[in-house]
Amino acid sequence: MSWADYIRSQEENDGVRFTWNVWPTSRIEAQRMVVPVACHYTPFKERSNETLRPPPLNYDPVLCTRPSCKAILNPYVQVDFRAKAWICPFCFQRNPFPPHYARIAEDNVPPELIPHFTTVEYTLTRAPCLPPIFLFLLDTCVNADELKALKASIMTALSLLPPEAIVGLVTFDRMVQVHELNAQGMSRAYVFKGDKVVSQKQLQDVLVANIGRQPLMAVGQLPKQPQSVGGKAQAVPTNKFLQPIHQCHMAITELLEEIEQNPWNVVPTHRPLRCTGAALSVAVTLLEVCLHIKILTFIGGACTYGPGIIVGDELRVPIRSWHDIKEDAVKYMKKATKYYEELASRAVTNGHAIDIYSCALDQTGLHEMKSLTNLTG
Repeated sequence: MSWADYIRSQEENDGVRFTWNVWPTSRIEAQRMVVPVACHYTPFKERSNETLRPPPLNYDPVLCTRPSCKAILNPYVQVDFRAKAWICPFCFQRNPFPPHYARIAEDNVPPELIPHFTTVEYTLTRAPCLPPIFLFLLDTCVNADELKALKASIMTALSLLPPEAIVGLVTFDRMVQVHELNAQGMSRAYVFKGDKVVSQKQLQDVLVANIGRQPLMAVGQLPKQPQSVGGKAQAVPTNKFLQPIHQCHMAITELLEEIEQNPWNVVPTHRPLRCTGAALSVAVTLLEVCLHIKILTFIGGACTYGPGIIVGDELRVPIRSWHDIKEDAVKYMKKATKYYEELASRAVTNGHAIDIYSCALDQTGLHEMKSLTNLTG
């Protein structure tokens, strides 16, 4: 079997495809990679070969004890059966097996150490109890056809979400609009200026405002615990902006249908004022203490207004080129990059994942924003 055939068979068996088929052997190699190490994973993948199907693992995985590693026990570790210990292949940390692995031996190994079980799935005993949370962040500074297609795609995505999933909707142009999903008989949104960063205190004041239904949980009231404690579920972080899809499906569908193009006049010689940085800040701040959230960001151009600005609004000033970046002759790049890195750091702290869906004839500023996706996954 050739190396390519082996890789294909492993991908078919595991449902995992990596951007690279080999691991970088040094820090220099890792730094020189243009495409970062990442993978596509198919959960609950059906395996045609029953012998390759691992049994259910109704317990928590064993993790590497080094705080900066936390790799999971797998068939590629070195096992010392006499000392009841294993060596992590990533950081070479020596780790003891937990007490319930006391009977481990060469002829009695758990499924996660069996060589042909290269992918296993655990049913966690201390799994996070919060339902999945999706916040949709929409750029309205796009043409009518693109906006129509975007809204149709999001409606399709909403129809495929599990009923317990919690969703939110934020739109932006030169302002940031955070839409209520529980307003009765009308559409209501809270508007924030796009030229400044919104603080958590400001959002908390909005959440507890006596307008519409009183929120069940306000920003700042969620416990910062990644998992359930003592088997008890955390409170679901619902409020006027975040609602279970089975309760607000009609409301969010109507909101999407009502969303229109950027209402601000755009001079033909200028770019539309797009406050992407402020919108992302509002999203991260709104969800500051919620856990395991995916922020889906749809943009059709570079940020031209407010924090995180990447290019000015005048079309006669082109967006930076690769030559400009190489010569360090870019007006906004360093400040914008630092801003998005700080946002990414806040998102990582809270376990948020930021996805960016970008499409435009010109650049959209992904060079400055790359930390949002690289660091949050």
